Amino acid sequence: MKQIPYFDAHCDTIYRCLMTGSEVTLDFGADMEEQKQYFAACKCLRENGGHIDLVRGRQFARYGQFFALYFDAADAPSDGMWAQCQRLHDCFLHEMAQNCDLICHCRTGREIDCAVKSGKMAAVLSIEGADLIECDVHKIKTVADWGVRFLNPVWNRANVLSGTNSEDPQRGLSDKGRNFIRQMEYCNIYADVSHLSDQGFWDLCRMTTKPIVASHSNSRALCPHPRNLTDDQFRAIRDTGGVVGMNFYSHFIGEHPTIDNLVRHMEHFLTMNGEKTVCMGGDLDGCEELPAGMQGMEDVPKIWQALEKRGYPQALLEDLFWNNLRRLL
Repeated sequence: MKQIPYFDAHCDTIYRCLMTGSEVTLDFGADMEEQKQYFAACKCLRENGGHIDLVRGRQFARYGQFFALYFDAADAPSDGMWAQCQRLHDCFLHEMAQNCDLICHCRTGREIDCAVKSGKMAAVLSIEGADLIECDVHKIKTVADWGVRFLNPVWNRANVLSGTNSEDPQRGLSDKGRNFIRQMEYCNIYADVSHLSDQGFWDLCRMTTKPIVASHSNSRALCPHPRNLTDDQFRAIRDTGGVVGMNFYSHFIGEHPTIDNLVRHMEHFLTMNGEKTVCMGGDLDGCEELPAGMQGMEDVPKIWQALEKRGYPQALLEDLFWNNLRRLL
């Protein structure tokens, strides 16, 4: 099988690595034993039974991955979300150190290019939900220094910055939320809108001076889930020079989650001059169900093949699977 490039805007693999064997109640199994098995499949980044590992990453001509730091604020530990964020960051650093022969932590596009040129994979940091930094504008500089390049103001839980597309969806950015976005932009961190309320999205569009990112969202026209983007939202992101990462989670593909139907989401966005906007954002290790025919990152080439069979040129496929995301950095 032909080696393809793969640069992905979102995964939850670091969370799963940290939470192996956790007693936290989750939705990824019918009972606690099934949940433990789910997390035990992702013990470390090098090789595991989850969706992503570095052994499988070597199948790609070049591989880049945004690793999200994520934790549900509803399960905040006794020492607080910031302490949990630091634990997640420590886990990421540990995995980078343990696997420095295969992967490099990169902060810029130039560092990504250098990693690839040296035969290594590229890891970039993001934060999924500002609750992890306690919605504290003063901590943005700290996480920017860590190398965080994407930050979601919210996850599914509404917070002081904004409502989400699943909780308090009519509420947009607060004054504190707007100030938070301004500081993110000052620190060269892109706002990720994949969980933001529709009102928050348009508030952001009216104030942003930077490209907007939806790291893992599909088309609402094809799958009417509020986590997906309307056509107008896609056009707005496109017009800022941002990117939209295609989400592999079955719930956001539609009633019949197949690779072909995932490709339909891509094609829909491509009809709106999205050739420089669409990228990959699989949500791997953060979702229970992938489309039929996908078990993990090893099956990403099937998406490339499906597009290739439809007659899309190699230059466009290179953009979708690598260049569009890379150019932001």
